[in-house]
Amino acid sequence: MNASKYCFESYNEIKDTLTKDGKISFFAFNSSSRCWVPYFVYLPPNFSKDKNYPLVLFMHGQGGDETTFNKYVKEEQLNKWILDGEIEPLVVAGIRGDNDRENVQWFTPENESLIAGDRLGEFIQYCQDNFNAGVERNDISIEGHSRGAAGAIHYYLKYPGKFASIVGMGYVSDYTLPSNKKLAAQNLEALKELQIPLRLEIGTEDSFVLTKNRRCIYDLHDHLNELELNHEFEVLHGVEHRFDYFWHYYTEEGLINGLRHLKFHENARKLLKK
Repeated sequence: MNASKYCFESYNEIKDTLTKDGKISFFAFNSSSRCWVPYFVYLPPNFSKDKNYPLVLFMHGQGGDETTFNKYVKEEQLNKWILDGEIEPLVVAGIRGDNDRENVQWFTPENESLIAGDRLGEFIQYCQDNFNAGVERNDISIEGHSRGAAGAIHYYLKYPGKFASIVGMGYVSDYTLPSNKKLAAQNLEALKELQIPLRLEIGTEDSFVLTKNRRCIYDLHDHLNELELNHEFEVLHGVEHRFDYFWHYYTEEGLINGLRHLKFHENARKLLKK
């Protein structure tokens, strides 16, 4: 069915997705909770329906949508990392969190049914069925920025073990901290037992921290330490709040931070499968 009939004029027919290897493409799928949901998907070079791929789910921030990832991450960059053997072939995908981009919350019941659900979220199942992504055990990770980071942390705390690893960039949604602390208390035993890799990042030039004193990422870091939950936490020098500043930051090892993230997810998958 052509998604353009549902007000997404720039989107292709869903059947075209299988021809887009090495590309970031945009489509829409029909869900029971939110009707037609726009999404993006990156399929690796030489993509084949005969292979299974790990899935990294990207959650955009407030004001963003399914095009945010592609604005700052180029498919050529991902292709090179894969073809050079820096990372294994993978699928990256993400939905529009809400048609009201200023009000997006990743933990609404509708979005939760798309991402987690009783067993699998609708969008996760869709990626499994259409792209063979996230099919195998411990093959699904979440990468989130700003409100997307709040969402990623929510899923880490509420569904221990459902996702292989979590990266949260620029978590400044202070209003979500009490509920996240409550989830940590409720699921502490499982979180300690599973020790799912979590990485948190904030920039020294984050305007929300500097001008609005949004410090929930620091408070969460301290709280996780008090609970003795292992995690990585790094303050990135010179980084502002924008997603592209996080992704293109150069690490002390000379890696682009986005590549470090994907290696982090890959190492987590391998560790969990041992």
